[in-house]
Amino acid sequence: MEHDVLRNSSQRNPVPAQMLEARLAQATEALRQERFKEAVELLKQVVRQEPRPEWQQLLVTAYRGRARALAAKRMFKEAAIVLENTASADGTLGDPLLYLKCLIHNGQHSKAATHALLYVGQPMAVPEDQRSDLEDLTAALVIATPPHPDLTRTGSPERNRWLELAATSRQALEAWAHGAPVEEVERHLGRISLRSAFRPVRLLLKVLLGGPQEADRLRQLLQGIDRSSTFAGLRDAAEAAIGEEIDAETWQRLTPAQQAFVAELRGLSGQAAQFLTASAEAARGGAGPLFSFLLRQSSLPQTEVRSACLNLLPQLPDRLPQFEKTFGPLTALERQRVQALAAEARGEWRKAAMFWNRAVEAIRDDDPRVGLMRGVILRHLADLATKHLDIEGDLEDPWDDPATTYLERSCKVDPDHVPAILALMERYRSEARDKDWQRLAEEAVQRFPDNRSVLQQATEAAVARKAYRKAAGFARRLLAVDPINAGVRRQMIRLQIAHARKQLRAKRPDLAIKDLRTAAEWERPEAPDALLRIAQGLAGLQGGEGQPAEVRLRDGVALTGGGVPGWFRAVLEAELMRVDGVHTGKLRQELAAVREAPPSREDIMAVVADLGQPEAGENTKVVASLLLGLRDWLERGARFDWRSDEFQALAEVFARFTAYDLLATYARTALRRSPTDATARFYQIVARTQGHEARLSMAEGTELMTMADAAAARKEFHLASRIERFLGGRLQDRPVRRRRRSEPAEAFGAEAIAILAETMMQDMPKGAADGLRTMVRELGQEAAVMLLEEQFRDNDFGPPMPAPLLRALAEMVVARTMAGATASRSRPQHRGRA
Repeated sequence: MEHDVLRNSSQRNPVPAQMLEARLAQATEALRQERFKEAVELLKQVVRQEPRPEWQQLLVTAYRGRARALAAKRMFKEAAIVLENTASADGTLGDPLLYLKCLIHNGQHSKAATHALLYVGQPMAVPEDQRSDLEDLTAALVIATPPHPDLTRTGSPERNRWLELAATSRQALEAWAHGAPVEEVERHLGRISLRSAFRPVRLLLKVLLGGPQEADRLRQLLQGIDRSSTFAGLRDAAEAAIGEEIDAETWQRLTPAQQAFVAELRGLSGQAAQFLTASAEAARGGAGPLFSFLLRQSSLPQTEVRSACLNLLPQLPDRLPQFEKTFGPLTALERQRVQALAAEARGEWRKAAMFWNRAVEAIRDDDPRVGLMRGVILRHLADLATKHLDIEGDLEDPWDDPATTYLERSCKVDPDHVPAILALMERYRSEARDKDWQRLAEEAVQRFPDNRSVLQQATEAAVARKAYRKAAGFARRLLAVDPINAGVRRQMIRLQIAHARKQLRAKRPDLAIKDLRTAAEWERPEAPDALLRIAQGLAGLQGGEGQPAEVRLRDGVALTGGGVPGWFRAVLEAELMRVDGVHTGKLRQELAAVREAPPSREDIMAVVADLGQPEAGENTKVVASLLLGLRDWLERGARFDWRSDEFQALAEVFARFTAYDLLATYARTALRRSPTDATARFYQIVARTQGHEARLSMAEGTELMTMADAAAARKEFHLASRIERFLGGRLQDRPVRRRRRSEPAEAFGAEAIAILAETMMQDMPKGAADGLRTMVRELGQEAAVMLLEEQFRDNDFGPPMPAPLLRALAEMVVARTMAGATASRSRPQHRGRA
């Protein structure tokens, strides 16, 4: 990039190469330490002497850093001048977004609009992370401030298109502001492309033209304007303008200009606007001043004032006597609600749950809204229980999940609340309570026969228990409500294919072909199903159809994308169907021929997706043999820089099908790229131990405990759960009901083990420590640890602990006991005062 400083300078006396390199090194270090002013001066000298492109780019970086530092100090005029030093031949700058913001802060809107248009149609002139924001800001600028007319005559077609859209947007806004008929405004809006940067104008005016009866739809339209957009201020004002009511909290969030806009649109009187402003001012002082302000409002309906003050009481428990003196005593339900919310505010979750449960009991049975009110509270308790471990559920069955328990109670008292029923189904599924899930799905579909989500759950529940006729019935009802539901069509096809597999394994290809014809009825013509084509081809080959069947098979392979993923799916399906060895052998040959080609990331993930299917998990020996044949091909994929979720999927598949050599290769390669990758390290340990926690070394057990604690702290709960299950010897198990919340798995972290060891040592009987030291000296430390571990296992001193954690506890007790002996021997003996 050619800079002004270069254009305005001439070559000076040559500087020795060594001195040039020294200045460059100083400049680079200054950049690293963010001493941008110093870096600019050094780099100007270097570039004057030898204008290499990479050194010019360093100078641009230094100018940008200097400008940002000035802007952070609100020295916008100086920052803009600094950025102008980065101008290239076409006038574009190194940091256009910052430059425009500086011009706007300086009130130079016209100059900003003219400059912004220089970047239209030149994406490469803008840093990638600024392109979206720059387009957004440019659109707002050229609408608000028309650029210089000369720009329209010399601009590119793309730039002229922007100017036309800006002019149309201005016309639409002016028409609306002057009260033009809706049809006229709509005519202007129709010329604004929804794919352009002027889309927010069209959405905003659509909202402002709508009526209050369309409030929900209009709010959805506003979601199309991002909160970070230049138009976000207008979005917030429009949202407040179309709402049913506007309260002090909403009013307080608005700027004075937004408040004036909303007041005019809603037709608020001056008195109402003044009240909102006064209440917002009181709210800025906190709950106390707002409470006092509301108590003084004698002209307002006292019912509404009481309700507002009641909502403030959880933050002001000391104002309860004043409240009751003004409005009368609280009801039992109100009192429990206030105490529950106050406990939540203090983070006392057990107390909050206790008060909410009392609130449920306080609702009278003869209240016409008893079910709804109790349901709302119980659903709130379920939500709290998913976030806070302190909250208990059913004390009679402490192993039940509290969130599930509260959802069950809410569905019992308020059976018409569909979202709670659906949430409870998801809880059952996550806890592997399939019978409860399927029972609830049956009950729900009887109660809500036309609800799309309920029908989806009922279909999936019927599929899970292989009840094809019921599943088909639910699926047809669902498709009547949602005709393009691709998911349910795929489910029905998969279920019918599973039934056809059974027929082929029973040597009944004729019945399998019939089942597959039925499955084809669920297909949409424009979306053929690859697996169905493969299954039809294999069934036809088994039934002696010959060439037509082979054509269908190859069509199915082609639909998967061909290559290794396509032929792997065909071989896997042939093995699952137990097709004759002659046909399976030919398919394996096809697979062997294509696996010579190097893999792509997409190919490998396609194979992993196939292995994640339930039918693959039910045939681990078959899959393990197929993976063995693909070992070299898959091993070449270890070089890819896998995303975290992709690596997790790969690692889980390799572990599930005992491909530990592949798992070790992928984990080792990932650790070379990122030595601190906890997921890769975990699976490296799994590969070394071949999935057996008993093979862990002491150091690895301790490392995994620390790793689980760190993962939980980072909220990587999936990794923490996998480590816990591995330490418990249940790596391949499905998760079952959770521990009692008062005894969470996290209690077994490294810090807790240390505390437990310290407590046990303090409680040791007199002489026990000496006995342990004698055992270590006679048997050795390893044998002593093993004996102590066995003693811990035989003693019931709390929740059951996995073997590695018991071993870690034994090691810590032994180590601290021996360390205590060493310390006592080395301590100087004082025989008296000097």
